[in-house]
Amino acid sequence: MLGDGWRLPTNDEWREMAKQYGGVHDDSGNTGKSAYKALLEGGNSEFNALLGGSRDSDGKYLRLDAHGFYWSATEGDTGGAWFFNFGKGSQSLYRHSDGDKSRACSVRCIKP
Repeated sequence: MLGDGWRLPTNDEWREMAKQYGGVHDDSGNTGKSAYKALLEGGNSEFNALLGGSRDSDGKYLRLDAHGFYWSATEGDTGGAWFFNFGKGSQSLYRHSDGDKSRACSVRCIKP
């Protein structure tokens, strides 16, 4: 449960923030590398994303220090939601529509 006035950012809000730092990886040729570097811990945005990996539905923790997965509030369907992936190997920020809600990912809350 979040405190009064706090909520998860939507997919569009995440995209808008990433756009300020170069945007997410996409089919138009954007690599997502600038946003990855700016939004990661120690980057110039002061967002300080961590590579916390995730936890699968069976309780196993995966990809610690290799990926930072962050939920958005935007559902893809009843079992899934949009999420953002800070991928250390490619040093890029990705956006995905198919996040399985039974998987535990990091969150970053906003208070508009």
